[in-house]
Amino acid sequence: MITSPFTFFSLLMVFITAVLFCEKRLQMRLFKIIPALTFIYFGGMIGASLQIWELTPEMRAFIGKLKYYLLPMMLFLLLLKNDIRDVFKLGPRLMGSFLAVTVSIVVGFIIVYTAFKSQFEADAWQTLSILSSSWIGGSTNMAATQQGLNVADGSQALTYAFLMDNICASIWLVLMISFAPMRERFNKFSGANSADVDKIIEHINITATKNEDKRDYEFMDFMITIGLGLAVAGAVMVLGKQYVNPGNLTDENFLSGLRGFFSGSGWVVILATITGIIGSMTPLKSVKGSDHVGSVLLYVVVGLIATSTDFSTIDFGDAAFYILAGFLILAFHLVVLLIMAKVFKLDLYICGIASQANIGGSVSAPILAGTYNKALVPAGLMMGIFGSAIGTVTALMLAKILIAM
Repeated sequence: MITSPFTFFSLLMVFITAVLFCEKRLQMRLFKIIPALTFIYFGGMIGASLQIWELTPEMRAFIGKLKYYLLPMMLFLLLLKNDIRDVFKLGPRLMGSFLAVTVSIVVGFIIVYTAFKSQFEADAWQTLSILSSSWIGGSTNMAATQQGLNVADGSQALTYAFLMDNICASIWLVLMISFAPMRERFNKFSGANSADVDKIIEHINITATKNEDKRDYEFMDFMITIGLGLAVAGAVMVLGKQYVNPGNLTDENFLSGLRGFFSGSGWVVILATITGIIGSMTPLKSVKGSDHVGSVLLYVVVGLIATSTDFSTIDFGDAAFYILAGFLILAFHLVVLLIMAKVFKLDLYICGIASQANIGGSVSAPILAGTYNKALVPAGLMMGIFGSAIGTVTALMLAKILIAM
């Protein structure tokens, strides 16, 4: 059993590297259906459940502090690379579909929570809020929402959220991929004419290729990326927890109601998100390596959360109920998606990408988009980035609604 935090972290990095090597270098076909993040989730959870490392107070403190410092840096760098304004070039139909999907998912969470509130545990609002952040913008937001709600690592609320996300969302991705050959039949049902959409997507793809910086990475690119990311992370942590909401606000403090609406940790992730969005509209988005460093941090943060989650502490009867609740939310979302496709004559590709950009985010939305048509990959990526930008804030707002119910 591993008891040293640094030995534990070394093992985690070796495991993450091995998973990504199988996906990126060996290009194993399994990863085209199930993203690498899913393997990292379950690998970390299984390792903790088998007690390969001991989750001592020292180990939990190490994991919590490291995650706390890396999270705002990750959010900033992942949002920095893609100008959020490019998403709106996809046209009102694609953007409208994405936002309608977001609303359907939020409403689905509220309906399921209301219907089964008496059967849920007291902290179920935390589970559903954390899960909603992933199903609005992808796994990037789960860690941010967890921190924003001050949910402890290894808690049952977090464990159930991970289970629901991995099982339900993975099956949803497989379902969306399996629909790919049915585009003609789906469009006949919806009455869609996708020629205009194809032209817009192709134009965006050509423009992105034309503007791509093709020079090799240099030493200073990574130094600037790391230095900039740490600087922003340090600044938003000070602003969020020491100035916006230091935790001791009174009615006499300026805008105390607004500042106290979210915790200091919540403001840290919101400020990091806003800074990333603003930075993506400036020359900072041209810094090479920011997306790669941000992706590395994403895998590390997800790994840290997963490795502090012990399966052996949960009630599998309750877990099955939570998983069923997740499928009910997705079922409601599917009904809304079909109605929306019929009313607005939407193409299968638009519906699928809009749905996966919410539920899977920028990690799996491009995978689904590439399955449909390679020209759609930029659309899936950009919509996933947009979901990442709004997912955390939307989830924190949902938490307020669920608490009040």
